[in-house]
Amino acid sequence: MKIDLEKIDEGGFVIRDEYNKEYIAQLAESLKEDGQWNPIIVRHKPDGRYEVIAGHYRLQAAKLAGFKEIEATIRDIPDEYADILSLKTNMFRYEMSEREQGRVLSKIMQEYGFSQVDISRRLGVSSQWVRRRLRVALELHEKVAAALEKGLIGFQVAAVIAQIPYAGQPDFLNIIIERGIKDHTDAGVLRKQLLNDTIFTIGYQGYDITEFIDKLKSNKIDLVMDVRYSSESQYKPDFNGPILKRELERNNIKYEHKPEFGLPYIIQNPYKDGTLSLNCVRQWYKWHIDNETDFDDLLKVIKNTGNTALMCMEQYAKPKGDQEYACHRDILSDFLLKHKSEDKLLKFSRRVDL
Repeated sequence: MKIDLEKIDEGGFVIRDEYNKEYIAQLAESLKEDGQWNPIIVRHKPDGRYEVIAGHYRLQAAKLAGFKEIEATIRDIPDEYADILSLKTNMFRYEMSEREQGRVLSKIMQEYGFSQVDISRRLGVSSQWVRRRLRVALELHEKVAAALEKGLIGFQVAAVIAQIPYAGQPDFLNIIIERGIKDHTDAGVLRKQLLNDTIFTIGYQGYDITEFIDKLKSNKIDLVMDVRYSSESQYKPDFNGPILKRELERNNIKYEHKPEFGLPYIIQNPYKDGTLSLNCVRQWYKWHIDNETDFDDLLKVIKNTGNTALMCMEQYAKPKGDQEYACHRDILSDFLLKHKSEDKLLKFSRRVDL
């Protein structure tokens, strides 16, 4: 049936930043030339008026075209079904962006107490589909939202950016744009690198192999980076490189030996004997790192793998108890925290000694 345009109101759960005026103008011309092919969907309101469930752009176009009436199908359905139907009929159309969909999803969930699983079932979409739109609608920094609206990034990349802390999103956006990242998988790799910002250190002295692995698991360590000069252990054969690698991999923890970041015996022995100061060791080690290692490569391995524990023999990184000297992993982890790389993602902000 035809309904007077003056009696039709917008639906309560349609949210958009603004109507696309160009699209409305095109649709208005089409209505003038070809007429209305599909009716809009409305429902009765208590005051005798009507509320749009689906067809908001067609309603605006009809007004612009000078129509007095519009063909409409009347559906008398409860609020929650009307709101779900409104979203369902519009979410795959030009009428709503993913961010607008997320705002509607949020309001419907709050209004009716729906969970993400509830609403995904009602819409016939995956929970991930719902979750991504909620993130972009509710957790996106305004600068990232502006980049999305301008087409500088796509929706899926925006959804990845929304997964990092709000304050850090603009800087991460700049990295995404500078590197020309368009694919959300590539953006996800960079997000993983950004969020992996903690250096862990551990010494195996004082542990048996089971206790050592349990300690790693409880701290969700993905990689043990062995920074001993030699991976052989004179007193604990379970911690010899090949055996340790086998036991760690049985527990889904990766192992990698980096002897170039170890402390050679010619430096290590006089230091432990007290004839070489810690400051001298630090100065030599810095020279060694700057001139004889690829420090950025070490950072990349850690960033790309996940939570990484720098491992050496000494129980403590710093002097403590009966241990009168520092382990060189204390020096190495400090250098990692202070290192300045041209790659903005190759930096760490925290250190945890296990």
